[in-house]
Amino acid sequence: MKGFFSISTAIMLSCASFQASSETINYYVIAKQATPFQIESPDKTHKGIVTDIVKAVFNGSKYDIDYHVYPFNRMISLLEQGGEANWITYGSPNWGGVQAENLSEMPIYNVKHSLVTSMNNTFDFNSMKDMDEKVIVLLHGFNYPQLVPYFDNGNVEELRVKDYKAAFRVIKKLPGETAFVEMQSRIKYNLSQQNLDTDAYRIQSFSSVIPDYPIYLAFDPKMDADTQAFINERLKTLKSTGKLDDIIHNYI
Repeated sequence: MKGFFSISTAIMLSCASFQASSETINYYVIAKQATPFQIESPDKTHKGIVTDIVKAVFNGSKYDIDYHVYPFNRMISLLEQGGEANWITYGSPNWGGVQAENLSEMPIYNVKHSLVTSMNNTFDFNSMKDMDEKVIVLLHGFNYPQLVPYFDNGNVEELRVKDYKAAFRVIKKLPGETAFVEMQSRIKYNLSQQNLDTDAYRIQSFSSVIPDYPIYLAFDPKMDADTQAFINERLKTLKSTGKLDDIIHNYI
């Protein structure tokens, strides 16, 4: 019995030591609007391009991932207030604010924007002049400084919707009058997920208005330097081994 007690005690002490050495990474997820970068399933499992990259970065390490899911504006508000210690999400210098303050050394993806119209009474897009007296549909919470002057001068009308389903419904209902502007990858992913006929929609490049740009992992500005160095080294390894591209190609 004495020997058994000693072994049990040793196991308990070993587990306690492991738990004490583990560190929590607080990963912030945008609810519903960030597919395929962040996808929250009904069973509360998480996947997506950024999520799978974050999982791969910390796989087998001393770090545990704690997921925090919020609507976009709420998430930004929390992060601006400081958020949970050692938080991580994704961002870009183009976005400004808390999602641009402290980024990974290397980008994880290059973003392209597109303009989606209904094939029923579609129109060619060459410049913003082609959008005069038309409506641009945007998701709530996502802002594009490049479009603000056109909204302000009244040449183009802005219409906000809550999700992709609503956006596709609007441009189908008002063909020739409306166009949906969004990241190309998210447009294609969500058309597929909703089993919509892609031939019913026309996707045109919008890079002349919103130039292509990279996105990165975004860190807590107060994150420990060693933790940041660990993440950056893991990202380099994922890139060099082709794992980063494999994750992206799983969704796009």
